[in-house]
Amino acid sequence: MGKISWSQVQIYNQCPYKWKLNYIDKIRPGSDSIYTIYGKALHATLQAYLEEMYNKNIEIANRLDLGNMLLDRMKFYYQESIQSSTHKRHFSTKQEMTEFTIQGAKALEWFKKRRGDYFSKRNWELVGIEVPLNTKYKTVNVLGFIDVLMKNTKTGRLRVIDIKTSTRGWSPKREKKDPMKRGQLLFYKKFIAEKYNVDISMVDVEFLIVKRLLWEKSDFPQKYIQKFEPPSAGVSINKTFKVVDVFIDECFNDDGSYNTEREYKKLGVNNKCKWCEFADKPEYCDKEI
Repeated sequence: MGKISWSQVQIYNQCPYKWKLNYIDKIRPGSDSIYTIYGKALHATLQAYLEEMYNKNIEIANRLDLGNMLLDRMKFYYQESIQSSTHKRHFSTKQEMTEFTIQGAKALEWFKKRRGDYFSKRNWELVGIEVPLNTKYKTVNVLGFIDVLMKNTKTGRLRVIDIKTSTRGWSPKREKKDPMKRGQLLFYKKFIAEKYNVDISMVDVEFLIVKRLLWEKSDFPQKYIQKFEPPSAGVSINKTFKVVDVFIDECFNDDGSYNTEREYKKLGVNNKCKWCEFADKPEYCDKEI
């Protein structure tokens, strides 16, 4: 039986041919960068804080040196990426790594002082970090991990939180309106409701966008962390799963195996080709539509 994740749906929506190269042809040249390494490291650091806060207490969590934790994780993920790559090529410098770490440490210390605006222990418990979906949908298995899953001990409501990193935050006209970005949490919402046997209306979804930089000379107070709750009523969920259904119907056979017979088009929508890991590999993709 085939396996899908929301990232696969996103890739297919960007370019079916790119999805084919990755998942049918198993060609994955790797596309780690300073941004992906930083994102992983910040996720892990913030999640470690939340585990200490909920599983122990806030005082212990606040004693954590988040800056050094971030640095250690940046080094670990960077070395891991270099060792796992085919060419062992470096993609960052010590100066750049230091710069990103200092910027991330400022955001984390800001969060620590304002933690109560985002996470409370009153009536809330931590269900888990990196909670797996591991379920089935139609003819495929669904893979995915929830960054942070909370439960309200008073109402029984579940809170699905996805942590994102961004240079200066999400724009109301771009990222927040992007159906493929918003769709990720709607995808998770359906399967978390099924996993924990609760009505889907009892699951709340939320992005926490952690900025690396603040705008200079802003006339308004700025926050390092944005909260964004995408519309998640039935209409929005149905729209998301129409996209998922098209993806499954076009890419998988009735038995869940990959559809290797159809033509997968090259669609570098909105000039996405220049960000593609195959952009400089004409032996795999010549970019011609």
